[in-house]
Amino acid sequence: MTASSFSPLTIEHRPVVIRRIESFVYRAPVDKPVVSTLAKITERVSLLVRIEDQDGAFGWGEIYSTLPSYGAEHRAMVLHLTIGPLLLGQQVRNPAKFWEMATQKTHAMTVQTGEPGPMAAVLGGLDCALWDLFARKAGQPLCSLLGAAPRPVPAYASGLNPADGPEVVAVSRANGFRAFKQKIGFGETSDLSNLQRIRDGMADHERLMVDVNQGWTLAQALHMAPLLAPFQLDWVEEPLMADRSADEWLQCAVAFSAPLAGGENLRGAAFAEQSQWLDVIQPDVGKWGGITGGWSVGRNALAAGKRYCPHWLGGGVGMMFSAHLLAAVGGHGSLEVDVNENPLRDVLSQPYPALLNGAIVLSDQAGIGVEPNSAMAARWLVNHQETFSH
Repeated sequence: MTASSFSPLTIEHRPVVIRRIESFVYRAPVDKPVVSTLAKITERVSLLVRIEDQDGAFGWGEIYSTLPSYGAEHRAMVLHLTIGPLLLGQQVRNPAKFWEMATQKTHAMTVQTGEPGPMAAVLGGLDCALWDLFARKAGQPLCSLLGAAPRPVPAYASGLNPADGPEVVAVSRANGFRAFKQKIGFGETSDLSNLQRIRDGMADHERLMVDVNQGWTLAQALHMAPLLAPFQLDWVEEPLMADRSADEWLQCAVAFSAPLAGGENLRGAAFAEQSQWLDVIQPDVGKWGGITGGWSVGRNALAAGKRYCPHWLGGGVGMMFSAHLLAAVGGHGSLEVDVNENPLRDVLSQPYPALLNGAIVLSDQAGIGVEPNSAMAARWLVNHQETFSH
C-alpha cells in the first residue's frame, strides 16, 4: 500500500471488548476570563471519558464542553445512557467502523431531540478514546497508528483577549511561540489598535492571525476587510456565522486579502461545501468526528490544496489528540494552543509536552503520550460516573 492510498480508517485490529466507561467533569474557576464576541468564560471545564477493555487496557478522550459549560453534565449523561450502551460489551476491531455505526444508530434520536451538538461531541470524544486505547495496546504513539512518525508540530498561541492581547503575545513569545491569534470583533478602534501594537513588535518570521468568532454581519466584514489588509494576516477566522449563505461567504473570500479559516462549527458534508471559500480547515476532535472524522477532513483538505489546522479550546487531552492528528495528516498546518489561564490543560495531560522553536514535541510513548493526574485534579472534579458491561 502506498503512502498516498494508506487509510488507517480501514485497518482491522485485534478485537477489543469494552467493559467499562467512565466520565469525569472538571471545573476550575479562573481569575482572568476568556473573552470572545460569543461569551465570557469564567471557569475552565473539561469532560473526559475513559474506556477500559477486557484486558484492563484503557484509552482517554475529551468531549467538547467549553460552551455552554453547564452542558458538560448533560453530555456525560448522553455518553452513559445513549451512546455508551452501543459500545459496552461489543467487539470492536476498528474505531472508525464503530463511529460510523453509532452515528447512524443515533441519527433518529439526534433529529428527534434537536441536539446534533451534544450527540456529535460525545461520539467524537468516545472515538478518540477508542483510538487511544488501540494505540496503547499496539505500543505505538497515536500518530504512528495513523501512519506517521512522531514529529514536532508547529503551534500558535491562541485565545488572546481584547484587553491585553499585545501583552500576552510578548509573554507567549518568551515561552517559545512564533505565531499568535488575536480575538477581534470588539469594535474598529480596539481591534486595529491591538493588531497594530502586535504587528509593530513582530519579527519577520512570526505570524499573526485573527479570530472573529462569528461576530460580524456581512456589512461589518466587508467594511473591516480593507482595514485588516495592512497587517498581512495569516488568516481571518470565522468573520461570519458558520451557517451564513454561500453568497455571503464568497463575498468575504473576495474582499479579504488574507485566507479565510473555519470549521470548528461544521459537521459532516459542510466541510466539503465550505471548502469553496475556506482555505484553512479547522475541525474540532471533541465537537465532531473525533479522530475518524478529523483524519478524513484533514486529508481531503490537503488534497484540495487547503491547510488543515485543528481547532481546540479545552483541556490538555483534546489538545494532544489534535497534535497527533495533525502530525498524521501532514501538510503545513499549525496546532492551536490556548494560552489563557487553564490549570486543567496541564494537570490533565501529564507529562505536558515541551514547546521548542515554536513547535510542540510529540513523544514516542504509546497512545497520546499523556494521562490525567487525577490526584492533582481532584479538587476540580465535580461529577464522576461509570457504566459497566457484565
